[in-house]
Amino acid sequence: MQAIEFNAYVNEGSIKIPTNYQDWYGAKIKVILLRQDTLSKMGTPVVSRLPQRPIGLAKDKFQVPPQFFEELPENLLDAFEGKIS
Repeated sequence: MQAIEFNAYVNEGSIKIPTNYQDWYGAKIKVILLRQDTLSKMGTPVVSRLPQRPIGLAKDKFQVPPQFFEELPENLLDAFEGKIS
């Protein structure tokens, strides 16, 4: 998908596409409208962050089993590498 951006005024339900994009005339396009004065009134978005969880909540509650460190079987390694469909 290719995108272009330009400013225009809506005139009787029509938007004039700049002439340097005339190769787009007659093509099927997707239109997304953003009203400029509405955007400027919105101001800066407020971003809220959740408090960070403390480190070590599961200490002494979970142990990594020794099998975790064993080598993976060949068929599983092949699947990770995309060799098996």
